[in-house]
Order: sequence, then C-alpha cells, then structure tokens
Amino acid sequence: MKKSVIYTVAIILIGAGCLISFLFLTGEEHGEVKGVVADALSGDAVRQARIVVDGKSTIKFTSTSYSLTEIPPGSHTLKVTAPNYYDFTKPIQVKRGKNLVDIAMRGREIPDLQGIIIFTEPKERGIEIEIRFHDSKGEGIVDYPALPFTLEGALFVREGTEGDYEKGRKILEGPIELFWDSEEWLAKNKGIIPWDRIRIDAEKEKYGILQLVLHTPQGDFEDSSTDVKLFREVK
Repeated sequence: MKKSVIYTVAIILIGAGCLISFLFLTGEEHGEVKGVVADALSGDAVRQARIVVDGKSTIKFTSTSYSLTEIPPGSHTLKVTAPNYYDFTKPIQVKRGKNLVDIAMRGREIPDLQGIIIFTEPKERGIEIEIRFHDSKGEGIVDYPALPFTLEGALFVREGTEGDYEKGRKILEGPIELFWDSEEWLAKNKGIIPWDRIRIDAEKEKYGILQLVLHTPQGDFEDSSTDVKLFREVK
C-alpha cells in the first residue's frame, strides 16, 4: 500500500516537472502580442512602423503582420510610431499565450507635398484620373499614407485643333469620385468620371479640357489636363 502511494506521488511529481519544463521551453509562461498594423483608410501595410511594448519592439517594412514575444502577463502599454502617421497608443492586458491586437494607423501628412500632376485615361467605367504628388524638388512622392481627400472639377469640350484650341461648352462640374489603388506606385489616389455623367456629340466632340482641385488636410492643389479623351478606346 505504501509503495503504491509512493509510486503515485512520484508519478505526479514527474508529471508536474514535465509540465513546468514544457511551459518553460515553449514560453507559455509569457505572452505573445500579435496582429496586423495597417493604414486605417486603405488597409495597406504601414512602412517603417515601430511597435513597442515595454521596450520590446519590431520593425516591419512591407508586411501588415507583427509579433512580439516574451511579454510578461499583466497590464502594458502598446505604442506604434511610423513616419507621416499619428502615433498610436493603446493599453493592453496580456495573458499567457497568444494575444491578438490589431492596429489601425491614421495618416498625418504627405511629406513635403508641394503640388499635384494629373493624367487621364479612358477606361471601361469612365475617364480615370491619376493624381500624382510632387515635392519641393519636383520629384514624385511614392511613400505616403491614405488621407481624407475630396476632389472636384470641371470638364469642357476642347474646340479647335491640337495646336490651337480653347475651352468650349462645359459638360461636367462638381465633385468627382475618388478611390485608392494599392497596386499603383506613384498614383495611388485616383478619380473616376463615369461615362453616364458626360453628354457629348460623339462624332464631333472627341477631346476635353479638365480642371481639378484636390482638397487635402495640407491645403488645396490644382492641375489641369488639355488632352482628355472623351471616348472609349477600342482594343
């Protein structure tokens, strides 16, 4: 009877020791904080985001996912910083094992924004407008957050020849729909003028002049295009 009790106690102690060793080896006595860090408006990855919990940090350049390990259970403050974004700070309660914390970063500004350049192209949906940003050196800006812009403009029929023309009748005026194109490099911000908003004489009115104003948190920026195709291209 005594031997049986001794054996049982020994087995329990060995089992407990194995469990403690397993937890130690797998790091389950600590917590892992993981999730995604993305632009709040576009959902794109936030480049050069630095995510910090009690001095432990990770830097991600292209991926939206992050992971911080060996975080002691308890109350902590998670802080995220990235160029051209507002800082993100959130109190978190970490438990043993995995802790999911998704982060939505809000854009602050486009760095050294001095102006815009627009390009137009007829697409199936309508006239697509590329909006490119340039800095004080005249160079294109490629790394920037999504911001709450609005776009408005006026579209005129272009009258005359290619080398000698003027604005004709106005065929559109007012707000223009904006959308974000994550696949683009220079022109992530785009506008679209649906074909059903344009009423033209398809035989005579082939080209237009477009004047745009982009309203941004950093001010209003204008540009125009004088060779807007008012027709779908046949491929």
